[in-house]
Amino acid sequence: MTKKYTPIGVHATALSLLSIMSYRLWHNLMYLQQAQRLATDSSGTLPKVSILVPARNEARNIVPCIESLVSQDYPEFEIIVLNDLSSDETGTLLDSLATQYPNVRVLHGTEDPPKGWNGKSYACHRLAEQATGEWLLFTDADTVHSSASVAQGITQAKKLGVALLSVFPKQITESWGEQIVVSFILDFLPLIAVDLNALWQNGSSTALANGQYLLVNAEAYHAMGGHQAIFNELVDDFALAKQVRLGGYKTAMVSGTSMLSCRMYHNASEVWGGFSKNLMLGLETSAAKKPPAWFGPLFAWGYACIFVLPFFYLLNAPQKRLPLLEIGWLAFLRGCINFYFRRSLSEVITTPLAAWSVMALGLNALLRQGKEVQWKGRHYKT
Repeated sequence: MTKKYTPIGVHATALSLLSIMSYRLWHNLMYLQQAQRLATDSSGTLPKVSILVPARNEARNIVPCIESLVSQDYPEFEIIVLNDLSSDETGTLLDSLATQYPNVRVLHGTEDPPKGWNGKSYACHRLAEQATGEWLLFTDADTVHSSASVAQGITQAKKLGVALLSVFPKQITESWGEQIVVSFILDFLPLIAVDLNALWQNGSSTALANGQYLLVNAEAYHAMGGHQAIFNELVDDFALAKQVRLGGYKTAMVSGTSMLSCRMYHNASEVWGGFSKNLMLGLETSAAKKPPAWFGPLFAWGYACIFVLPFFYLLNAPQKRLPLLEIGWLAFLRGCINFYFRRSLSEVITTPLAAWSVMALGLNALLRQGKEVQWKGRHYKT
C-alpha cells in the first residue's frame, strides 16, 4: 500500500505566502486607521463638489440613493443624475425627486453611446461636462450615503494630497451567493494583495479603485482626459485610477464603511454575471503593464497552495498539523478583516467556498474572452 504524504513544497509555499499576507494586512489596517483619523478634521475651506450619478434601470435603488445624497452635511454641492435610456421607472422617479429637491438636476439620455464607448463611461463623461464643482464625486445608483460621506471624502483627499480618492464601502449582502463572494472579492483579496500605503505614495505599479465612490479633483480629471481617455474600458473604475496615476497624480483607497453602503447584486445569478465580466478584466486593467507568460501559472500555484491544497491534504494526508495550521491562519486573516469592516464572522466559515468560487469565475472569464457580454442591456466585447 502506497503511503500518503504531503509535499513539503506545498507547505513551504503556503506558509511563506501566509506570512507575506499577514504582514501586508497589518500594514494596510494601520494605514486605513491613519487615514480614518484624518477624516475627523474638516477645518479649512471646503470646495464645491459635484455629485454625479449615472443611472440605467435603477428604479429599485435610485430613490434611497438620491435621498441620502441630498442630506449631505456639506456647505456647497450639486447633484446631477443621468437617466441613461432606462426602460423602467428610473426617469419618472428622478423627475419626481428633482421637483422635491432643488439641488438635484436630471439629464435624460436620448441616444446610445458612440461606437466603442462603454455605456457607463459615456454617462460619466456627459455628467462631467455639466459639472461645476472643483471636485467630482462619481457614485453608483445602488449606493446609500451617510450625511458625512462627502465631507469625509474631501477631508481625506485633501489631507492625503491625492487627486483621486476611492473607498471600501460597507457591502450589503443578503442572498447566499452575495454572502459567499462579494466581501471576499471586494474586501479580503485587496487587503491581502495590495499595499495601500505604497499605492498612496505612488510606490506601487497597481491601480485600485471602487466605482461605487470615486472622488476626483476636477482639474486633474480634465487634464488627463477624463472618461474620454478610457472610453472603451469595461472596468472603468480601475482604468480611471490608472489614467490618473499615469498623469502624474496621486490616488488613495480608504475605508468608507462609515460613509456609504452598497448592495451590488441581489442573487447568485447577478453575482456570477457581474464578477465574470469584471474579475479578469480588472486584474488586467490594474496592472501597469502586461504580466509575463510565467506569471499566470505561478499565481495559480500560489493560490492553490493557500486556498485549495490545505483542505485536500487535511482529508488525505496522514499528518494533519500543517494543513490545520494553514487553514486556521487563513481563517484568522479573514476574521481580522471581517472584524475591521464589522461584517459577520460567519463569513469566515465560507472562505474556502468563496476562494473556489473565484476560481470558477476566473475560468468562466477566461473562456469568455473575445466573446460578447451583456450588461445593463448593452453588448460588449471582452
